[in-house]
Amino acid sequence: MKRIYVYWISALVISGIGFYFVNIMTVSPDVISGNGNLGLLVGILFLPVWVMGLYWSYQVAINLSQNQHKVYLFVLIVVLLISGSLLVIPLINNANELIDRLGGPPSEPGSVIYRFGWLNQYTNSMFFNLYTFLIIHILTVVIGVIAAIFISNRDLENF
Repeated sequence: MKRIYVYWISALVISGIGFYFVNIMTVSPDVISGNGNLGLLVGILFLPVWVMGLYWSYQVAINLSQNQHKVYLFVLIVVLLISGSLLVIPLINNANELIDRLGGPPSEPGSVIYRFGWLNQYTNSMFFNLYTFLIIHILTVVIGVIAAIFISNRDLENF
């Protein structure tokens, strides 16, 4: 197996574990937490791995897109964008459900997160979940495929 794929799979697995840990650190709305946002701490620790995961997803997309038909790449981009768009629906539903369980947004005086801001120990799961993980990587792959199209066109012009 090529080294790039080993790096990519390793970064995806470790990134997924990071997202899972941040999600675990989310406090339930019915629990009062005074410990601060430990999920944010985990997020800061995993940030370099997440960036590398996105970088390797981009590199793999470019690598796999080389020497492919433009029609195939166009269909791939459309399918990825549609699937990414469809993932937005459960993402929004999940966020709305959490906001309802919290009693409203941070500006609502009766809310559990009143005056906390959007990123806090109760809302980590709204931002760090499977949907956002997949959407971010799908967009990275789409950007990589588009970059591969432009790279191959530029190489042809120079030839």
